[in-house]
Amino acid sequence: MHTNQLHLNHMDLFPTRVWSVSLAALNPHVAQWISMIEDWRRQTPQPEGRSNRMGWNSAQTLLQLPAMQPLQQAVRVVLDHIFAEMGPPLPRYQLHGWANVHDAGGYNTFHNHAGALLSACYYLKVPAGSGPIVFRDPRPGALLSPWQGSLRPNAGSEISIQPEAGQLLVFPNWLEHGVEAHAGSDSRISIAINAVPELGGS
Repeated sequence: MHTNQLHLNHMDLFPTRVWSVSLAALNPHVAQWISMIEDWRRQTPQPEGRSNRMGWNSAQTLLQLPAMQPLQQAVRVVLDHIFAEMGPPLPRYQLHGWANVHDAGGYNTFHNHAGALLSACYYLKVPAGSGPIVFRDPRPGALLSPWQGSLRPNAGSEISIQPEAGQLLVFPNWLEHGVEAHAGSDSRISIAINAVPELGGS
């Protein structure tokens, strides 16, 4: 049988979807938000820890501040659309958010967000040298494949995304991710977000 006589059908199983949206409409708020985060860091210099290294991160109450309501509302619009795309039941959820600041050499170790429904990252400040976010293939067995590489069929890989200021990335809470070391002299600032089920919510 010749190759041109083959009629192959294929199924892409176990897809993992990551969403990206520009929140450029929020740009008028960015300078104020950056100033707030920098003030918070000066007042509370000890980082919360978690996966952040050689930088600083805040408590997970950032989105509850009155000045952050435009971001909270915009993220809810995006997440409601995504939850509808994923299908019923549509959950009731709260948003938890915290600032991540990377100084020179700063990075995030690989981790996931247990207990959330979806996770997201909004990029406030992405100067030259900012490390990309890296998503790790969630299929352990795929790492045994000899065909490694970005998005190749049946190959395990790590996918790097270089974000832009104003971008919101949304991904499954279980998708393991990290951030490569920041090589710039000006700090990289982002806001990590979890959609957390409301108690008693569906």
